[in-house]
Amino acid sequence: MVRIGVIGTKWGLMHVGAFRAAGAEVTALCGHGLDNTRAVAAREGIPLATTDVRELCAAVDAVVVASPDALHRAHVETALDAGRAVLCEKPLCRTAGDARALLAHTRGRVGMRPAAVNFPYRMLPPLRALKAWLAERPVRHLALTVRNGFLTVEGDGSGPLLGASGDFGGISHVLDAALWLVGARPVWVQASLTGRPVHTAALHVGLASGAVLVLTHAPSPEPGIHGGWTLLGRGWEAGFTGGYVPSREGWCLSPVRGYEHSEWKDLAPGLEPLPGEREPWAQAHVEGARRFLGLLQGAPRDGLATLEDGALVQEVLAAAMSSEEEGRRFRLEPRAGT
Repeated sequence: MVRIGVIGTKWGLMHVGAFRAAGAEVTALCGHGLDNTRAVAAREGIPLATTDVRELCAAVDAVVVASPDALHRAHVETALDAGRAVLCEKPLCRTAGDARALLAHTRGRVGMRPAAVNFPYRMLPPLRALKAWLAERPVRHLALTVRNGFLTVEGDGSGPLLGASGDFGGISHVLDAALWLVGARPVWVQASLTGRPVHTAALHVGLASGAVLVLTHAPSPEPGIHGGWTLLGRGWEAGFTGGYVPSREGWCLSPVRGYEHSEWKDLAPGLEPLPGEREPWAQAHVEGARRFLGLLQGAPRDGLATLEDGALVQEVLAAAMSSEEEGRRFRLEPRAGT
């Protein structure tokens, strides 16, 4: 049985449950404070509790990095240097510069164990069905609006664009999902960013295919996360709504519907929390864990994001900040390995 070590005593617990459900053994937990880490490990039945990432790596076969964003680069590098496979929680790093340095650290290394970035949207069955439907239908526009009740409005005065989070409080999830669905590389970004640190992001992203993504991510007084997705092509469109609904205690997605040949039809059923079943977002983490474990055995990646995918998302966010600061459309320069 594969031994998993988890770095992070908060969101890392989602991965503890996911890997156990996927058939792995979680044998080590690493946290910031030893007393708290020991308490969490005892509660979760994890044998080793430590504050030393190297000690964790020595005791496991693969590492999940779910530490604070600013620590991701160091923890991923330490695990890979120890010869361990790595699944890193989104975002890959706090800054695009750290993401570039991480890619440079891994580039050309012979025998490096598999690495992936955790973007659970890719594991939701309705989105996977939509991606399959889009395979023969080039996207011209994708319009996405997300209202996020978890975003903190910290003010609109002077200060840095980027706070402790490396992705404006969650936009990397939807940005990766949009790029993954459309399947084309971003080449320019025009952005308007509100808040210092940013709490509202309005992005236009041009892709090499000619498609344009229009994404808005903003704080909402309504609890939860509420998103609306519309994709448009020549003679067709498709869309769905979804997000986290506190009153339902989980993630809810509407059926994915498509319009083509003068009629609407269901492309995939929706999702909602059901009694006796795993909550959909938690199940997406289980699916990601299963694919990651399969990757360790030589199976296809099957939708798992690469380190390059994670770095590309942060290049877009860095371009958005440059666009805001310079008041213009900012072009993305191709980079080796991304």
